Amino acid sequence: MDWTPSDMQTAIADLAKQVLRSSRSPWTDLGEAGLTDVSDMLDVMALLEQVGRSGAYVPALETLVFGAPARTEDDPPDVVLTGAPWETRALVQGGGCVAVFEAVPSATVAQRLVFTGRKGLYAVSLADCEVEPQEGTNGDVQGRVVAHGAPVVRLGDWKVAHAWRLRCDVGVCALLYGLSREALIMTAKYTSTREQFGRPIATFQAVSQRAADAWIQLNAMELTTLQAAWRLQQGLPADREVAIARYQASEGAHRILAAAQHLHGGHGFDKDYALHRYFLTVKAWELVGGGASAQLARLGDWIAAK
Repeated sequence: MDWTPSDMQTAIADLAKQVLRSSRSPWTDLGEAGLTDVSDMLDVMALLEQVGRSGAYVPALETLVFGAPARTEDDPPDVVLTGAPWETRALVQGGGCVAVFEAVPSATVAQRLVFTGRKGLYAVSLADCEVEPQEGTNGDVQGRVVAHGAPVVRLGDWKVAHAWRLRCDVGVCALLYGLSREALIMTAKYTSTREQFGRPIATFQAVSQRAADAWIQLNAMELTTLQAAWRLQQGLPADREVAIARYQASEGAHRILAAAQHLHGGHGFDKDYALHRYFLTVKAWELVGGGASAQLARLGDWIAAK
């Protein structure tokens, strides 16, 4: 098991960082740079980490993970796709889909939606559905998708659908890791320059201990996400590892952003300060598909079955 970033992953991260921090049309420019063509799980994870660190709205998780099975060779580099990985009530009958998908990320700008039905994995064109805008926790526009018998394309059986859901979980982990890492970096810089009683507050024991706990939690997020992503890429069983990674990501992101807000004091709640955006984006994603408690329940079921 070797988690050392490959030359490709390092190049993806460096190029994505450059594009995301300088472009006014980051998704289009990521496509022109060839970064929207990545498919290996560890390569996608390297890109999603940078998307999280940028704090910008970029539909990378939705397109490269949630909607990836529905991508075709005719799609332009900056096509936007999405999915509803944890929706289980969709009915596919007679070649059509009857369902209501709530809070679908990027639904208002996506072309196709991937979802699971009783017999496997499917995709539906959003042009054949009703899409109603919904505002998410972080201000990004989501969508309520209503399908009244919209034509579907079957992408695979239940094994394919299950593997897709695991990839979606790991994708969420990677995004949360990127958001949490950047928030902690911002906090370290702030506490190193903010002075109280004539010295930086980072030198206070309570502050340094809180930051150290967050750093340990961040490392746990990284290692468990890497393990889950590596096993998926190698085609190995990964249900337990993915559940562990999602638990660490959801719980870790919650704790790290709470620590970041507390250590910034009232400054962290200023809407004109970047940390506010990171906090809300973490809140928007940490509970998607089930938060930390749901992952513990999954692990409990796995242990009981063994």
